[in-house]
Amino acid sequence: MSITGPDSELDPAGRVDWLREQIHTHNQAYYERDAPIIADAEYDLLMRELRFLEDAHPDLITAQSPTQSGVGGSPSEQFSPVQHRRRMMSLDNAMDLDELRAWGERTARRLAEIDAAGPADTARAVRYVCELKIDGLAVSVRYERGRLVQAATRGDGRVGEDVTANVSGIAAVPQQLGPSAPEVLEARGEIYLPLDSFHALRERVIAENEELAAKGNRQRPVPVNPRNAGAGSLRQKDPTVTASRGLAWWCYQLGEIVGAEEPPTHSAALAWLGGMGIPVNPETKVVDNLDEVYKFCAHWVEHRHELPYEIDGVVIKIDDLATQQALGETAKAPRWAIAFKLPPEERTTTLLDIQVSIGRTGKATPFAVLKPVFVGGSTVGMSTLHNEDQVRHKDVRPGDTVILRKAGDVIPEVVGPVLELRPEGLPEWKFPSNCPSCAQPLVRHEGESQHLCINPECPQKRWASICHFASRGAMDIDGLGEQQIASFLELSLMNDVADIFSLQADRLLHLPGYQQLSVQNLLSAIEASKSRPLGNLLFGLNILHLGASGGQTLAAAFGSLEAIMAASVEDLSAVAGIGPVIAGSVFSFFAEPANRDLVQRLVDAGVNTVGPERSLLQQTLSGRGVVVTGSLAGFSRDAAASAIKERGGTAPGSVSKKTFAVVIGDEPGASKLAKATELQIPLLNEAEFLQLLQTGELPATSADQDVSI
Repeated sequence: MSITGPDSELDPAGRVDWLREQIHTHNQAYYERDAPIIADAEYDLLMRELRFLEDAHPDLITAQSPTQSGVGGSPSEQFSPVQHRRRMMSLDNAMDLDELRAWGERTARRLAEIDAAGPADTARAVRYVCELKIDGLAVSVRYERGRLVQAATRGDGRVGEDVTANVSGIAAVPQQLGPSAPEVLEARGEIYLPLDSFHALRERVIAENEELAAKGNRQRPVPVNPRNAGAGSLRQKDPTVTASRGLAWWCYQLGEIVGAEEPPTHSAALAWLGGMGIPVNPETKVVDNLDEVYKFCAHWVEHRHELPYEIDGVVIKIDDLATQQALGETAKAPRWAIAFKLPPEERTTTLLDIQVSIGRTGKATPFAVLKPVFVGGSTVGMSTLHNEDQVRHKDVRPGDTVILRKAGDVIPEVVGPVLELRPEGLPEWKFPSNCPSCAQPLVRHEGESQHLCINPECPQKRWASICHFASRGAMDIDGLGEQQIASFLELSLMNDVADIFSLQADRLLHLPGYQQLSVQNLLSAIEASKSRPLGNLLFGLNILHLGASGGQTLAAAFGSLEAIMAASVEDLSAVAGIGPVIAGSVFSFFAEPANRDLVQRLVDAGVNTVGPERSLLQQTLSGRGVVVTGSLAGFSRDAAASAIKERGGTAPGSVSKKTFAVVIGDEPGASKLAKATELQIPLLNEAEFLQLLQTGELPATSADQDVSI
């Protein structure tokens, strides 16, 4: 959705009114219907512009403005209203580290002024509590004499919705506190949907939709993100549905308290709540200065995706409650706290078209052509849609407004359409029956999710296969890029990957842009590629289902290209890490006469066909998977993985039931630790890792440890 409306310079009052109307509409969509029609980053832009205009034109400020009254939605008529005894306020935002630093300096000045006005000995040292900002739904849970009696959403901050029955079914919310609980205790926190629960819900809805579609019935919307899915799960009319969704809860604030003395600091209050069995996020940290605050925020900008739940920022609070009271609050937010927002990773944009690309193995992949939008640190104009089934499940159509998600360097993903903004009568997109490059029929084999162009003469397929062969993960031919390959194909200088090694200097020197030095550099790079490892060659041959690691595995297991070509499906399947699908694909590839002729031409050109020398080290980790997370003093990440592989093991990037052990270095990934704990997989320090490499045995303290974080 683009930000339009009246011009702010020509008509500031009209612009302010338009912004307030937009924000009100989006508040209703987000807080009341759990169906936002713009991403958080775009909403923040609207709020920031409104604040800017009100600062420039104070006469336009009204008490009803969302900058003064706070954000939130009116309670739904589906649930009874609940009056909060203490207002549940929203927080001001810092969009980057500079704004966070400005808040810290502003707060320090206010405290200096307060201290200067008091007795001479009142100067105070300020400590900060840093908490993860969970992307969920804020609730207040009230206990009386230790028993849960009421739960309410935040609503507009003053009045929320009574969701007691639904919250009572969430396993993470205790129904009864211990005997030390006071007469009244209100715990405020965030109900959220863990990522595992979100993915399970998506898969369940997709499966149900397939059954509905088969019967010709209307399908349900597929959940697009954990926040909306979690909020919708909490607001179910049937509490048993809420209980089945796997919701969880983190408490972040003490509300009303009767019958007990309030702890002097926020961190002490959280510890007190945790001691009574109320879940408090373990990543919460108390720091002594703003530099440590910035370090904490910067850490989670980088490591946010290692968590088993989604966060959209970090909340920073002054720890001392007396200092909080001295600073006070504005009409909508406390001055003693701020939310540092992580860089935006979801935006809305227009899906202009869906096209299909043909890859190196003939795989036909649909992709989205988008109105360019800045998200996750870069401008995105295209995104893969994977296959026909994914397009159908997401039900995205050219002309839709769609939600685009991008996390750092991760490939951008079209999450789904904003159905409220879909133009009436927009037709469903259909997967083409013919290849867009060669016009031959596309084939989808039974049990496969992908369509294939099986025409060996397909121009796009041929180009993509040669590009892959020359790429860094395969033969790594520097200077032979996509444009050069397209030119060579057009000029009939090459027709397949073996022709690369037949390129001649005298032909190249006659081409535009090629001089003596550039030709020599290219031919030198081609010559150097002949010595690449056998695993690289296997990967470069574009064998369906065979990836880079599979190529290395086969090269190490058989020792030569000749032995691999002579192997049966059973021989190939017997190699650890090579399943029946890959084995069948490799066997079929080398059974084709045309492929064997191609390989012979490569052999004649002098490419390396011999695998790596077998390791002389004792195979202490044969068949075992060892995951390394965090930084080790004596190993780089690659060196640790090599040490494992040289001893017959594997070094996967994630923890699973098959993982033998997890090696923990400095600043390990939180999600890997959590998964290892859940599966009770032994955790090793670096010294124990060295012992494992040498003996293949787990230290006694790790083999029978009670693993905990």
